[in-house]
Amino acid sequence: MKKHENSLKDIRTVTTTALFTAALSVSSLFVIPLPFSPVVLSLQTVIVNLISLTLRPLQSFYCVGVYLIMGAIGLPVFSGGTSGIGKLFGPTGGFYFGFLLSAVIMSLLKGKKADFKRYLTVTLLAGLPLQHICAVIMMCIHNGFDITAAFTSVSLPFIFGDVIKCIASALIAVKMNKVINKPL
Repeated sequence: MKKHENSLKDIRTVTTTALFTAALSVSSLFVIPLPFSPVVLSLQTVIVNLISLTLRPLQSFYCVGVYLIMGAIGLPVFSGGTSGIGKLFGPTGGFYFGFLLSAVIMSLLKGKKADFKRYLTVTLLAGLPLQHICAVIMMCIHNGFDITAAFTSVSLPFIFGDVIKCIASALIAVKMNKVINKPL
């Protein structure tokens, strides 16, 4: 019976990881371009937070890593249906690397119990800053901006919206964990 339970857990893990990778890909397609920034509004932050708050660290790494590989090899899964290695290393590519880094870190910090306050703290104090720091660094490297110009361009206008996304994802993740982690 133990072997059967482990097989079911493996199937659940693979299925959940694949579904989250698909959700991240789909969330990238619906964007709102902004005239003052190369960054677009999307639901990617919400999905990355959900990945982090519901999957284990290695699963989170695989999920976002597979997404990045899919986009790098030409599948239209990056923001607005774009793709390619150039998108990863372009002006807004820092967000993609920030997604990978923050997914693992948030997953490590989330704890074992589904808890809204802890989830919100982890997304606001670890995930969001890591994503924005990576975005600012890439903008500095790519466009030669100083830190202030890069922060003003790719981070500052989005902080309020990203805080709202963190609140939403923390609320959703608590509910999802109760379903996803239900005993077999």
